[in-house]
Amino acid sequence: MEFNVLIGGEAGQGAFSVELELTEILTRLNYYFFATKNYMSRVRGGHNFHMIRIADHPVHALRGGQWDMVIALDAEAESRHKQNIRDKGIYLAPASAREIEKEARDRFRDVRAANNILVGIVLSVIGVSRQILAEAAKPENLEHLTAGLEFAQRWNLAETCPVSPKAVCPCKLDGNQAIALGAIIGGCQFMAGYPMTPATSIMHYFATAAQRMPVHFEQAEDEISAINMALGASYAGIRSMTATSGGGFALMQEGVSLSGMTETPIVIAVSQRPGPATGLPTRTEQGDLNFVLQAGHGEFPRIIFAPGSIDETIMLAAKSFELADRYQIPVFLLTDQYLADSVQLTDEKIPAAAQSREHLIFDNTYRRYRLTADGISPLTCPGLSDALVKVDSDEHDEEGKITEDLTLRTRMVEKRRGKGERLLIDAVPPALYGYKDAGTVIICWGSNKLIVKEAQEMLAREGIETAVLHFGQVYPLTADMIAPWGLASKKLICVENNAEGQFASLMKRELGLDATHRLLKYNGECFTVEELYQNIKQLLSGRS
Repeated sequence: MEFNVLIGGEAGQGAFSVELELTEILTRLNYYFFATKNYMSRVRGGHNFHMIRIADHPVHALRGGQWDMVIALDAEAESRHKQNIRDKGIYLAPASAREIEKEARDRFRDVRAANNILVGIVLSVIGVSRQILAEAAKPENLEHLTAGLEFAQRWNLAETCPVSPKAVCPCKLDGNQAIALGAIIGGCQFMAGYPMTPATSIMHYFATAAQRMPVHFEQAEDEISAINMALGASYAGIRSMTATSGGGFALMQEGVSLSGMTETPIVIAVSQRPGPATGLPTRTEQGDLNFVLQAGHGEFPRIIFAPGSIDETIMLAAKSFELADRYQIPVFLLTDQYLADSVQLTDEKIPAAAQSREHLIFDNTYRRYRLTADGISPLTCPGLSDALVKVDSDEHDEEGKITEDLTLRTRMVEKRRGKGERLLIDAVPPALYGYKDAGTVIICWGSNKLIVKEAQEMLAREGIETAVLHFGQVYPLTADMIAPWGLASKKLICVENNAEGQFASLMKRELGLDATHRLLKYNGECFTVEELYQNIKQLLSGRS
């Protein structure tokens, strides 16, 4: 059993507040849910809508199709969404919203109480009683929420679509919270950034954590300063990161190369949105894979992770710092607006202890860029011992002094490139879901993971056997990563939120795999489960 509700209106009308309060209470009451949003790039006005899927089983994506309930706070929400309500679904028109606002003013002397009244109505529809609500609500909100139950009774909406709570000890996080949490677990103690949607809330979470934890956040004057601050902090001895989106990352290119030449560890979160230029700043896309893959001038190794769930985001964010330190390279966390702003539950146990960088002690014979068989030179930071730590953005010798010795230049390039071979040892293999021996494999990366997985499960219930292969690491790609699945002999369908099939092209170049079928979406919205299910079914039946 599940219940899908959409709340739409202008920015500033309170739809986001409804989502926040509703998901907080659902978490306390042990309901499974998934919530995400579609919002315009403006402070007030425009059309925003918030989508919440409530269920008695784990859900991690939008179902798609028709809505069980639509709450329209204005006329535009009515014109856009009323026709998408299922038969006998629940519709609250703008007139109902105005009635609720009047109640908030007259009864509570506070129009903001209308948001909690709406929350109370939704809770009543899914079967939450006064007694249960009293146990879960904050005392200051209880009277407003109870008024919502009264409205539901008055309008004969109470327990229209009851859903049973089934979750056990859930933790509620959005994608950006998961990145920040994973980074802190990974030992990150310094973050610098300049606000840019949809990465901004990563900075907010770090700034909040800095009030009670040994981490520091610095809001830089621009993205150039942000990456250079993070590199400076890493050189000084602490694990560091920055976060931005496409336009901000464009400004960071020289800093990315500086990391490559100086072999300074850094983690860079790039939260994708549709481009080029400003594009659609509050929508989602997977259009920056090629950009991140080629970022920075010159040749140097890198790792690119693209997590697809809250649990995977935490794990890969933490792992990023470990690998950045081990190989002294930039590591990228490639996410997007959909994952960044989606709120999900996780039942996984989150590690309580944070990692940290190991500070090795050397004497005055220390050579920062010592030529080694594996390409990894000894890493330490200034001030720990008699070791003199020299770095330079020019080509350098083993001590870090500028050189134009062309033979040494060749050896230094080969040393840095030599790390790439060792990176393959630590490659994170893709995860397979569904039927291992299926003749059709649906390939995805990043935030499409759980959408595709649920679509595959729907196909399986109809007897259509497929497998899903999700890549959480999108570079480097190795033959060993795909060896167990025998993909060369199977039909490959690649699902991506971009117009060119960037990952499909990367797979063909790096692995020789040709995904002859590509399902691409690039209008700024994520796929839904129903949409993918229908598209894949048609593809397999030969009707497309």
